[in-house]
Amino acid sequence: MNDSMQAVIPAIFPILEKELRLTYSELGLIAFANNMIASFLQPIVGFYTDKRPMPYLLPIGMLFSMVGMFWMGFATDVLQMALSVMLIGIGSSVFHPEGSRLVVLASGERRGLGQSLFQVLGQAGQALAPVWTVVIFMPLGRQGAWLFMVIAGIASILLVYLARWYQQNLKQTIFVKPVSLKSLPAKRQELIYYVFFLIFIITFVRSCYLVGVIGFYSFFQTKVLMNSLAEAQSYVFIFLIALALGTLHGGTLADKMGLRAVLWLSVSVSGLTALALPFTEGWVAYLILFVSGYAAMAGFPVSLIYCLELLPERIGLISGLMFGLAFGVGAVAAVVLGMIGDWLGIKNMMIICSSLPLLGFLAFLLPLERSRRRR
Repeated sequence: MNDSMQAVIPAIFPILEKELRLTYSELGLIAFANNMIASFLQPIVGFYTDKRPMPYLLPIGMLFSMVGMFWMGFATDVLQMALSVMLIGIGSSVFHPEGSRLVVLASGERRGLGQSLFQVLGQAGQALAPVWTVVIFMPLGRQGAWLFMVIAGIASILLVYLARWYQQNLKQTIFVKPVSLKSLPAKRQELIYYVFFLIFIITFVRSCYLVGVIGFYSFFQTKVLMNSLAEAQSYVFIFLIALALGTLHGGTLADKMGLRAVLWLSVSVSGLTALALPFTEGWVAYLILFVSGYAAMAGFPVSLIYCLELLPERIGLISGLMFGLAFGVGAVAAVVLGMIGDWLGIKNMMIICSSLPLLGFLAFLLPLERSRRRR
């Protein structure tokens, strides 16, 4: 439910371009407003709640999303749209760090499966973006956003119930206070900084590619290949379905194969297949979108668990940083890619975007995780 509301933002882009006559750069600024507020707040929320978990932040955050949806329905310019999506970003900022801790409590020893299930349903919600475009926003325009207030209301009620369960289980669990990095041995600190740097680069290029396809590939289809908007959205839909499946299988594969092995496969397959995307169409483009999206997103839950192996008691901070980084990179990438699209054309922008996943090959420099090293 949370991520299906996030999906409203790219879903409404084609409508905003026509109704408000927005440029690619202005659409990028709207995405920037949503992603940047989420990027900034998530690590802060995670850092604070590591010391003092706050279960009832979950339903409160969802209410911010509800207000954002209401405002989006009557927004008439770029500024109002930016402010409305910032409210939705605040809701997401609260949801992910506390939601991740709730998932860790519920999943026990099977963290890979737990994180995959948590993230796959989020990806499934985002996969509905093309459906929202065709079914809701094409016939109703911006006012279609008001329908999502119902989803936000139901989600708030469910989160009150989950917050109760979360609070009860926190009382029964020995709460481990977070360890300061400065208190760790120097070699341990160096390893943490090294791994986090590589993981953040991998997350950076993955997020740029995802934002480029989700936000702008439909324009490539309509402006360059001259397909209808409904057909263009079908390509994005396939890509989003692949992201959901990749998220689901990534964590379960890591439980069997190891974290580093799955990350290697993820960056290799996504990097090589994405290169061909701007030069294909028809069923070949569907296939490339599916394979590259599946492979790219299989690495996301694995990246999160990899970092948690280094700092297992900093669940909120690490999940806040990982989700925040993904949102933050998405924010900047949306603006930069939009400017490139206005300057060099949408096809050249897609070529640049599809080349970025090659930087993910830095995953081959990651050390073996602790659980595998013991074996």
